[in-house]
Amino acid sequence: MGRWVVVVDRHLGNQYDLNEVARFEGTVEEARARLYEIACNHRPGVALRQKRRQVYRVGDGESYYVSIEGVMSTQRVVYRLAELVWGTDPDSASESWPWTWG
Repeated sequence: MGRWVVVVDRHLGNQYDLNEVARFEGTVEEARARLYEIACNHRPGVALRQKRRQVYRVGDGESYYVSIEGVMSTQRVVYRLAELVWGTDPDSASESWPWTWG
């Protein structure tokens, strides 16, 4: 079982933002399913009122390009899946697992 994180890449004008959306443990299949669920449902901005969403799988299913049309603007984001492969202090890292953001 791996330790996974889902990150979202956002570009708004000249601003670039990379945030963690979720951390969890699971198999590759479980991680890919969780990533897909997040890509279909996560709101990358609290003020975004979604009218339409298009989700595109990129490559092997470990990232999704999402176009979200809102009332006032359109946001384009990329959700990526990453597996923890190394850390300097595995004991302290395990204390914070698993956790997620709503």
